[in-house]
Amino acid sequence: MAASLTSRTLARPAFESAFEPPAYLRAMLDFEAALAAAEAAEGIIPEAAAAAIAKARAGVSFDVEALVAEAKRQGTLVVPFVKTLRAAVEAIAPEAARHLHFGSTTQDVLDTAMALCLKPCLDEADRALEAAIRSLARRARGHRATPMAGRTLMQPAVPITAGLKLARWATALAQDRERLADAAAAGLAVQFGGAVGALELLGPKGPAVRHRIALALGLADAPEWHSHRNNWLDLLDRIGLVVVTAGKIARDLSLLGQAEVGEMRDAPPQEGVGGSSAMPHKRNPVGCLHALAAAARMPGLLATVHLGAAQLEHERALGGWQAELVAVPEIAGALGSSLDFLDTIAAALVIDAGRMRANLAACGPAPASLDAVDELLGGLAPYLT
Repeated sequence: MAASLTSRTLARPAFESAFEPPAYLRAMLDFEAALAAAEAAEGIIPEAAAAAIAKARAGVSFDVEALVAEAKRQGTLVVPFVKTLRAAVEAIAPEAARHLHFGSTTQDVLDTAMALCLKPCLDEADRALEAAIRSLARRARGHRATPMAGRTLMQPAVPITAGLKLARWATALAQDRERLADAAAAGLAVQFGGAVGALELLGPKGPAVRHRIALALGLADAPEWHSHRNNWLDLLDRIGLVVVTAGKIARDLSLLGQAEVGEMRDAPPQEGVGGSSAMPHKRNPVGCLHALAAAARMPGLLATVHLGAAQLEHERALGGWQAELVAVPEIAGALGSSLDFLDTIAAALVIDAGRMRANLAACGPAPASLDAVDELLGGLAPYLT
């Protein structure tokens, strides 16, 4: 689906390109080539057929608009995709074409391609999260004893320290990073089950073929998951947690950055960033905007995939799974927007200790306990080396 002009203003370029037609078609081709190679290695199809399929995979080209039009009529991209690839194989070795896509089905191709497209996004997310956590942890240690007002129900409460707030943010992100890595290890799995998920055309060699495909593609080897998608849903949910955490941090920062508060900003005011079309003096918190827009979108996107998973009729869904195929790139897109925000605060977070003290004095100062921040900093020790 072509992204709208407005959605592209919120997109992280690497995440946007990860699901664009060239990348998704390449992932589909990778699955077909890995399938043929695995079946040849297990003696199911001839080695020459696998070689022809690999050669065709390298040289085939697609008319994306024609592919989309035919997919809309067929209800799936895979029918016109396989038709085009089969013609390319026939041009190289006509007898090899009948071995293309053998034992596989539409959902095997599309689910595996979706996992392949999501994988580099999660690799990038892990790096961005680590950098943000390290930066926040260092700032938390530096402001361990910097007093500021704690706020409950949007009103001044009792004093905390800036270090405590920053350490809370870093700890939440560190926990999300660990959960996301665990979920990715299980959820980024090859989908391979055949027509009804039983690998019925491959007999006892089916699991061995699946294992070879998983190794070739760098995905986990798992029994078919096209009808029960719990590991995949868990992965998407944990992406959602990262987005929610970033949104919470952005909400705090946007409130602390209001001119009448002035205690923190996502970045220093900069000419050409966060401008207003009507008020030239304004510098809007663009980083916070990206994170909050992502957090606002995420619950609806996750609701779509959960509703679809509960309505997977029998061995393959009608409508629910197809809705997920549209939602997953948008879930990844929301994650990318959140990472843009985290990159911003990792590099440029502004902390005004003077304003914190002044605001706290206006509310009636009291000693701030350091015990809570010390406990969190202890847990962040790996990020402080």
